[in-house]
Amino acid sequence: MITQLSAALLATLAVAPQQQTDTTLAVAADGRLEIHNVMEGSVTIRTWNQAQARVVADYEGDDAVEIRYSAPTLAVRVRPERLGDDFTDLDITIPNRMSVEVAGIEMEFDAEGLGSNVAVNTVEGGVKLQGGRGNITLNSVEGGVSLEGAEGNIALVSVDGDVFVRQSSGVISVQNVDGDITLEGITSDNVEVNTVDGDLLYRGSIRDDGRYFLSTHDGDITITVPDGTNARVSVSTFSGDLEADFPVTLSGDMDQRSFSFTLGSGKALLEISTFDGIIQLLRP
Repeated sequence: MITQLSAALLATLAVAPQQQTDTTLAVAADGRLEIHNVMEGSVTIRTWNQAQARVVADYEGDDAVEIRYSAPTLAVRVRPERLGDDFTDLDITIPNRMSVEVAGIEMEFDAEGLGSNVAVNTVEGGVKLQGGRGNITLNSVEGGVSLEGAEGNIALVSVDGDVFVRQSSGVISVQNVDGDITLEGITSDNVEVNTVDGDLLYRGSIRDDGRYFLSTHDGDITITVPDGTNARVSVSTFSGDLEADFPVTLSGDMDQRSFSFTLGSGKALLEISTFDGIIQLLRP
């Protein structure tokens, strides 16, 4: 009995304590935040109009989160070897002009109000961003990606999960393997979207001299075509159909299911491709 109690006591003492780090420090308002080694947990970022950063970290371990500032970079690093388990939650508030770079494994990411470059990479977990200006790169292997109110060079990748882009502008590239892609309220003259197994929805500008490429292997494509659009439209589908709620005059190889038509002066280029799906062209 004494031996059993001693073993239980030792096991209790071996459990790493739950800790919270709450640090506020002065930073450059247009500096950089780097977060690395989030093995499992979440990163939540909010902004304020102060030249300060506040980092609140919840974890189980002994000094497992390291915070260092060397102008202009604020670095937050998780030290997995010191964690009681891998779980770490980071709640960070920064100046809205700071750029952000985050990398994790099983990590959920949620940020609002960012006004500069953003780069996020996670293997498993969702990525949600409201804001962002400049270069915006969001990648998740197993998880959805959501972006709203961004402007700049936008590149989004999800292997297994849906992708949403709303009220955003700039050069937009979205790549997906297994999931739907939805783009709404888009202002752009350069859009390239591809998914292997999923539906595509595009509601946005089709500007003169713009280039728009939308393709899926197994899924439907729905595009809203504004009145007054000037575009050369190229359509390719192996076993699907084209449906348009406005008149078009088709030309091309109907037997090969590859054809085209022109709207207005044909200044923009719109290429649409699906192996097995319906292509719908709608008016707003």
